[in-house]
Amino acid sequence: MINPVWSGLLVHLAVDFGIVVMVIGISLSIGRLLRGPHLADRALALDTVAIHLIGLVILFTMRLDSLVLMDGVLVLSLLGFAGTIAVAQYIARPHVQKKRASGQLDG
Repeated sequence: MINPVWSGLLVHLAVDFGIVVMVIGISLSIGRLLRGPHLADRALALDTVAIHLIGLVILFTMRLDSLVLMDGVLVLSLLGFAGTIAVAQYIARPHVQKKRASGQLDG
């Protein structure tokens, strides 16, 4: 049988390592968000930042041994989804307007 103190220490170590990896991922994604040559690169970076933030809050929840931050995970998930949809609409708008002007799109 595994010693509970040893396994708890291993879980805390894995969670701490995950937090560091998430912070590195967020910083790299923010770099792509600021530097990205295309609008699509920036949209993907924004979506990646949202996913990393959700993972980071989940890891903090595990580290604190409390479910107090799980509401924040739900809010971040909804905001990330809404942000992705908004950016996709923004990217698609010029293409839709060109098709409407040429008569290819009804509506």
